[in-house]
Amino acid sequence: MMDIIVLALIASYCLWIMIQHYRKKKNASKNGCNGICAGCSGCGDISRLKEMYDADKREEHLNG
Repeated sequence: MMDIIVLALIASYCLWIMIQHYRKKKNASKNGCNGICAGCSGCGDISRLKEMYDADKREEHLNG
């Protein structure tokens, strides 16, 4: 009986980790950096920041 409880706890923990990984991947930032890699090329691309900022401001202006 105890083996089944331990197995259920391990399986639920693994499921929880997979769900957390999926949520992080789904909610990754717009420039493609999800914080997993140290040398992420998406994070280092500063030239896109102004474009993204301008696009956000235009969207805010249109939506009021």
